[in-house]
Amino acid sequence: MDVVYYSYPVDALLYMYLGATAVFSFIIGLVVRRVSRRPDISFWTTIVLSFVGLCLSLGWFRNASVTVFMGTLPWVINLVFSLFLYALYSVIIYFIFRPRKIEATK
Repeated sequence: MDVVYYSYPVDALLYMYLGATAVFSFIIGLVVRRVSRRPDISFWTTIVLSFVGLCLSLGWFRNASVTVFMGTLPWVINLVFSLFLYALYSVIIYFIFRPRKIEATK
């Protein structure tokens, strides 16, 4: 196994990847909303893309943490915090893409 040197700590790179995934999936969700004009399709598109990005980021993190000999407790803490951030992101996306009810004016 080759030694790999990263310019930033591996956990910081994980959060950078998660942030890039969140921005990318949000932009794609906005485009889908503009094209389809349906908030439910844009919500599910954003959730699926962000989940794929989360899985890819955590897969990379697993391999990178083995390479830099990260301990078990920091790895678990970063994993749990990443899942918490994903849940928070999902709630925020729900409130952004939820259908708005327009009340009739009398």
